[in-house]
Amino acid sequence: MNTIPSESDSNAILDRLLSGAGLHRDAQLAALLGVSPQAVSQARRKRKIPEGWVVKVSQQCGLSMDWLMFGKGDESTPVASHAPVASSTSQASTPAGAAVPDLDLLCIPLVAASLSAGVGSLQTEADVLDYFAFRSDWLCRKGNPDKMVLMKVYGDSMEPEICHGDMALIDQSMPVAKPTKNTC
Repeated sequence: MNTIPSESDSNAILDRLLSGAGLHRDAQLAALLGVSPQAVSQARRKRKIPEGWVVKVSQQCGLSMDWLMFGKGDESTPVASHAPVASSTSQASTPAGAAVPDLDLLCIPLVAASLSAGVGSLQTEADVLDYFAFRSDWLCRKGNPDKMVLMKVYGDSMEPEICHGDMALIDQSMPVAKPTKNTC
C-alpha cells in the first residue's frame, strides 16, 4: 500500500482529515474510512498515511486535496471528476478517474481482484483496496481512464516480463487484450 511520503506532516494531515470531515476522534475517522481505529492509531504512530485515505475523505466530504495534504488553499474546493463514472459497486469510494487538482494526475483504484499468470485465471472482486496516481496524459494514451483498475498478479509463468506481485493496469472498456510494448 502506498503511503504519503512526508513523515513530518503526517499528524497535521490526519488532523486536517478530522477537522475537514467535521470529526473529533480518530475512531470517527476510522469509521468514515472503513478501517479499524487501530489502523488510524498505527498511521499516527508510524507517521505514514495511506494515500487512499486522503483521496477518500476529499471525495466524500468535498475537500481540496491541496488543503488536506499541505494545508494550502481553500479547504472546501471539491475534487473535479475526469468524466462521469458508471459504477456497479455500491461502496462509497473515490471513483476511477477522479482527478487530483493542480497536478494533472488521475487516481486509479487497486481492486481486490487478482490475475493468475500461471493457469490464466481472473478472480474478480469490486472492493477497492487503495488508489494510485498516474499522469492523466499517459493514462489517456493507454485507453479510457474511467474504466481502468489495477490488479495484483499472482504466479511466475510470465517472468521476467510480468512477475509475481506486480500490478497490472487493466482498461475494462477493452473487450480483448491488445499486445503493447511495456513503455513508461
